[in-house]
Amino acid sequence: MKTFSKILLTSVIAVSLSACNDDDEPIVENSYLRVLHAAADAPKVNVWLDGKPALEGVDYQKTSGVITVRAGTHTVKVDAILPNGSVTTVIPETSLDLMKDMEYNVVALGKAALIGSGNAAEFGPAIISRAALKPEGARVQAIHAAPDAPMVDIFITAPNADLSAATPFADDVPYKANTAAVEVPAGTYQVRLTKSDDSSVVYFDSGAVDVAAGSDWVVAAVANTDAGESPVNLLIDSGTGPVVVKDVNTGADIRVAHTISDAPAVDVWVNGTAPTMGSPLYNLAYKAKTDYIPVAAGDYDFAVSVNGSNPVTVVEKLGLKGANLAAGMTYTAMAIGNLGDNLDNDELFVVTDKTRRVATEAQLRAIHASTMAGNVDIYLSADASPSDDDVIFKNIPYKGDSTVLSVMPGTAYVMITPAGDASTIAIGPAELPLAAGTLTTLVAIDDPAAATGVSVMSLDD
Repeated sequence: MKTFSKILLTSVIAVSLSACNDDDEPIVENSYLRVLHAAADAPKVNVWLDGKPALEGVDYQKTSGVITVRAGTHTVKVDAILPNGSVTTVIPETSLDLMKDMEYNVVALGKAALIGSGNAAEFGPAIISRAALKPEGARVQAIHAAPDAPMVDIFITAPNADLSAATPFADDVPYKANTAAVEVPAGTYQVRLTKSDDSSVVYFDSGAVDVAAGSDWVVAAVANTDAGESPVNLLIDSGTGPVVVKDVNTGADIRVAHTISDAPAVDVWVNGTAPTMGSPLYNLAYKAKTDYIPVAAGDYDFAVSVNGSNPVTVVEKLGLKGANLAAGMTYTAMAIGNLGDNLDNDELFVVTDKTRRVATEAQLRAIHASTMAGNVDIYLSADASPSDDDVIFKNIPYKGDSTVLSVMPGTAYVMITPAGDASTIAIGPAELPLAAGTLTTLVAIDDPAAATGVSVMSLDD
């Protein structure tokens, strides 16, 4: 199981002697810490303990596992990591009196975009203390850490139990509230979060979850930033690191873009079924794109036909069979190529998307879908002139993908040049107001109306 790096130095957790026995052997009095990153729009963070680095690069939906520290007074501080590598303090140095044989769960939750606002959903820590012990069966404690999710009832039952006859593990749980730490027998359970006082409205369903003997779980309901209708995921720290449980019914999201300049308007067929008139997949014209469409996870066959053709004319090169759309994942399918050049460059090109926005950064992605451009360099510059000190995506081929780049918010200029030729600007300079908390996906496409034959479309307008 993946945990993030523990670099608590010996000097940080050096044990002080609280007493000595007759043999002058130290009696160690310990307390215990866990850290959970439950703030969906916050960047990676560094955690400082007693003025020294304790955890580095902790991302959303990651946890520390249990960290043993000397009982007594300690200071904790949290710094957010900015795209340029600098840091800013988001939780000022806080003094904690850690009692022996106690466990302290520090949950970073709320919205980073609201820091300083005084809003109840503002980013900050929740500190939950409980006795440190090894349960005979298992122990479970839950916290509502999703600021946009409603008050809930929490049910932990045998699989498929009738909730109308079940007693909630906890009821009327609002944002920031936590349950008691309750010992339960080891076994297989189903966790469901429902509307307060109406168990027929289920916001989250874990399906069957195994809870092993000796498990000591802290469970945070955190914002679901992936595909799927449930507003939350469960972030579980089992003592050794994080487990993220998605709703058992989680599907996938997919959007479609038409980028072929010499292709007519098309219909996108799914598993042999034509789209109905009025569907976003019906009559999709050049440069058009759909919003994200929720679908069940699974394997799909896609076909593309010319809209209005009778009999139906299928564009065979744009078909795609056996595309696996995984639960919780988000995709873009782009019809790319040039039908008239007689080259093997036409296809329905599917890429995986990242959709979580981060309050302290702008995110930018570039995809090369122009058959006319050859390999290119893409510059992101503070001015309108490409130079070596700009952020550069180098030598990107057809179907090349920069993936998501995090940059400092502000105005920037995007320029696309032939690879290795900064003096020839094929596209741009295009001014981009890169606001914090945004994600911009740019696609270079063939465009007969452009002076260079190439232009850029944004998928996130």
